[in-house]
Amino acid sequence: MSDVTTNEIASRRRPLGVWVVAALYLFSAGWMLLSLVLLASGAIPLTPVLKAYRAWLTPLDWVFALTISVTGLSGAVAFFLLRKIAVSLFQLALVLNVTFTIFHLTRSNWIEATGPSGTVGLLLAWAIHIAVILYARRLAKRGVLA
Repeated sequence: MSDVTTNEIASRRRPLGVWVVAALYLFSAGWMLLSLVLLASGAIPLTPVLKAYRAWLTPLDWVFALTISVTGLSGAVAFFLLRKIAVSLFQLALVLNVTFTIFHLTRSNWIEATGPSGTVGLLLAWAIHIAVILYARRLAKRGVLA
């Protein structure tokens, strides 16, 4: 257990990057939730390819997606609270995301359903996630995260 008390952590100033990461993850989670609601309500029309992909998804796929989202959001909350566990949570979320994506690529029409923009978006998201992990590791090494 660390010698750092909760009051000492609370009194520390959060670097700007911590605020940016927390805002990014909160925005991403909110956007994902809004997208799911809009898709479920029919407010966003789906192409036949997307309809086929969505029909292919099983409850297990939704559980994996939710697990990845909750893990990443938990990492962001821990990061905002300046906890070292954030590094592990971010890493776990990335590993789960990559594993789940590879699983989907081998079993579904994901590339056809999302098109080139989906692939670019995924690679960009992974790059951002890796940058967040490296930043969190750096803050942990400097003792900012307890």
